[in-house]
Amino acid sequence: MPNATKKRRRELSSVDTQLVEIYEDLANEDENIRLKAAQALLLKCSPQNGQLPNGQLSEIIRRLIRGLCSGRKAARLGFSIALTELLSRRSDEPESNAPDGLALSELIDLLIKQTETVGNVSGQEERDHQLGRLFCVEAFIKSAILFHSDKPNQSWSRILDLVYDAARKKAWLREECGWVLYNAVQTLHERESTQPLVQAIVEKLHENALAKTSEGIAIWLAIQRDFPNVELPSGVWRNENPLHRKEKSNLAKILKEVSSENPSDDASEKLAQKGNWNSRLHFVWNIVLTDLAKERAADNASDTVTFGDFWQEAVDENLFASSSSDERKYWGFLLFQKLFSTAPVVHLQALFSRNLTRCLTNQIASNARYLHRAADRCLKTILDRAELESPAAYAALQGLIVNPRGGNLFFDQSTKTKTVEKLIALASDRDLQTLVSELVSKFTHTAPDEKDAIARRQLIADQLAFCLKSRQPAGTASEVQASQLRSLANRILEFLTAHSYFVIENRDQVFSSSPRVAEKTRDSLRIRLTSCLSHIISRWPGPASFAYQVAEAIRKNENVESSHSTLDTSGPIGGDIANTWKLLDQVHRKAGKEPGNATFFTAFELLCSLTILQVYNGDADAVSMLGELQSCYDLMINPNDGSNQHGAEVLIEVILSFIAKPSQLFRRLALQVFEVFAPEINSNGLSSMIKVLETKENLSGQDEMFEADDEEQSLSDAESGAASDVEEVEEMAEANGVKPLSGDEAASEAASTVAEETDSGEEDDNNEELAEFDRKLAQALKTKPIDASADPNEDGSSSSSDEDMDDEQMEALDVHIATIFRERKKSVSQKSQKKDAKETIVNFKCRVLELLDLFVRKRHYDLLTLELLLPLLTCIRTTTSSLVSNRAYNLIREYSRLCKNKSLPPLHSKTSKKTTIRLLKAIHAEAALEASNAHSSACSQASLILVKILVGAGRENLAKVVKVYAKTMGA
Repeated sequence: MPNATKKRRRELSSVDTQLVEIYEDLANEDENIRLKAAQALLLKCSPQNGQLPNGQLSEIIRRLIRGLCSGRKAARLGFSIALTELLSRRSDEPESNAPDGLALSELIDLLIKQTETVGNVSGQEERDHQLGRLFCVEAFIKSAILFHSDKPNQSWSRILDLVYDAARKKAWLREECGWVLYNAVQTLHERESTQPLVQAIVEKLHENALAKTSEGIAIWLAIQRDFPNVELPSGVWRNENPLHRKEKSNLAKILKEVSSENPSDDASEKLAQKGNWNSRLHFVWNIVLTDLAKERAADNASDTVTFGDFWQEAVDENLFASSSSDERKYWGFLLFQKLFSTAPVVHLQALFSRNLTRCLTNQIASNARYLHRAADRCLKTILDRAELESPAAYAALQGLIVNPRGGNLFFDQSTKTKTVEKLIALASDRDLQTLVSELVSKFTHTAPDEKDAIARRQLIADQLAFCLKSRQPAGTASEVQASQLRSLANRILEFLTAHSYFVIENRDQVFSSSPRVAEKTRDSLRIRLTSCLSHIISRWPGPASFAYQVAEAIRKNENVESSHSTLDTSGPIGGDIANTWKLLDQVHRKAGKEPGNATFFTAFELLCSLTILQVYNGDADAVSMLGELQSCYDLMINPNDGSNQHGAEVLIEVILSFIAKPSQLFRRLALQVFEVFAPEINSNGLSSMIKVLETKENLSGQDEMFEADDEEQSLSDAESGAASDVEEVEEMAEANGVKPLSGDEAASEAASTVAEETDSGEEDDNNEELAEFDRKLAQALKTKPIDASADPNEDGSSSSSDEDMDDEQMEALDVHIATIFRERKKSVSQKSQKKDAKETIVNFKCRVLELLDLFVRKRHYDLLTLELLLPLLTCIRTTTSSLVSNRAYNLIREYSRLCKNKSLPPLHSKTSKKTTIRLLKAIHAEAALEASNAHSSACSQASLILVKILVGAGRENLAKVVKVYAKTMGA
């Protein structure tokens, strides 16, 4: 007998060990281990594995239920899977064949017994048991064992009582209870003959006073959607619809988790209220908003609240109200993120309500704000959706800057972000056309306050300019897309032109403004117009047509009585402009009628259009250029009219006049026109550019290059050009084919380089002048001059006069001191003038080098290009700017690279050979002069270019080359 007992205990010990290992693995945090453990348990309980000992299956179920009440590791996840699968297998068998203790009623009794708390237990233990009971109920529902019972209604009622009792008494568990019931409705929807069970859910929902809770709304809507024939309790919601337009106020209060102040019955008084805030959104929000976002039938549309009205009531006026806590606003940001990423585009604009936009702006403005990270995620959500769908970008722009109820034109400035700019870049061309129309409307009818109007119009002008500059025609664009883009650009250019140069008084006109546009705003609009044209010239095909549209807009407004030009054209200037209009019309017609010469005429069209624009900008030099353009055109069209001047020579002077202005627009204009006319350039035209390189980089050089009476105009150009250059720095890097000499860098790089070189050389001079100034001032005052090495404790009173001065002496002293300060001011002014003069000449030389780079690329096979070598070498040696030296050196290197094989200039005559030999000797003489290493290297490169040309023209020239080299080495 003892032996039998010992053997039986040994077998039970073995079985218990195996189950213990399975139970341990079911609580493992690794999902794969949990699934393997559940599979092992099911395999052990499978009939194919043999009959389990009597009562062991019941014990396993009891153990699984107890495990769900454990908060250890991932016990609830693992044990719930195992229990669901085990009950699911049990549901496939008739209840009459169920073993003892495994009937459905017995299992529910076991669930209640194992999950109830007995005695005085801690709060955590009670919480674990309540959660365990809810997980058990969920397992029973998912396993479908309740639906195969002989008395399903009775068992179902007991389960519902457990859930509703927990929901009423435990506020912290109510959301989980509602989620279980919501999923139960969806599970019942997939089965047949389950309407009585659903009816029980909604009846008990009403009996337990949970219908007007967040969970109750979710369950109600799910039943209404999936079981339209279920009879819903009357008197709870208007027309039994929680989303009725007259229920939106109650609905908003319930979703905000605010308790009712006037409970409707005794049951609601006993309903436990939620105390702790949850950082997660309640699942009912997703259900309500998803339901409202869907298109509804026409008969329900009048009764159901609209998506926009619900968002305004429930979110904007509740969660984002000024009195709302940060926690409520955090919920609002979570809702915004979720809906903007998933809602139909038609509803996106409604999300940007007044209070939300204000809160978003405030929170994103500083990273010290409590909800800054949540607001930042909202902006990221907006941009992510906009990248996927361009209509979403337009909807966001509408909400952020256009919407009169919540839009803020200064959103980017207030938040220190570039959200609006990024959205403009992501919007489609068609949407941008609509946006431009809305911005124009805001510009023309803005705030009555003048200061506010100036700020708003300045910002709108920036946004309009960015709308154009964010676009670049793609080579693969369809004809419709290209047409939309051109229409967008023309509308922006016409608007900027109208308000830059005209005062429009007729309110019936498209661009009439109220209040009147200030002169400061016009100056800003001119800068934006120049920036847009500069962008078009550098990146768009056919820029001449856009410049022509700007010129036509000027002429159109000139002919309108209610538009008054800001330029007085009543004098001689009017005749010059009228002649230029005729020239422009003639060039424009020929550009369309003569395809073979289209490039020539379009370049001239661009030149004429922008010259007219410069005249209206108030540039006095541009007026004289009008006549030069006419002469240039006549000479180039009729070169054999007996004139001694070539049209290209006049054109070079015009181009040099343009690049002398500190404006990126005219630099790009010069590059475009020069590239077209480069084949027409002769020796005289080239000499005009070489003359610039030979100019001294000081005041005398500036006086020689620019006439003294142009000083005032130059200062005016410098002011407008500086603004233009600052704006160009913000543009993206461009690829215009002139990589060695990037013009966008010229202004900023030249200015900084010259400043560094000038400052380093003038620092010592400044110290000496200050010391001399202190000495003279001390002598006049009869005191000691300031000496840094002097002892501060030394008494300096001995050197000063102890006697008081009379009035005559004081007057004489005042005159003397005034003279000293005038001399000091004059000295400082001269220094500033010297520095400005150097910067002007260096910038001018850099832009001329850009033109010469184009010339070398176009004419490297021509002997005329050889005339550049010696002036470039001289420029490298004599310039005081490292920037000019480097660019001239790079130009020679580029010329050397291009002169290869068949690209070498031919030497057909003896004269050309002799000229080339003389140039080689001159270059060797230049190399002998004392200069920098760059100069020596450039001389070597230039010499090799000539050697290649001479040897390529004939082997007999080799001896002459060797003779020149021998003479140079022997010198």
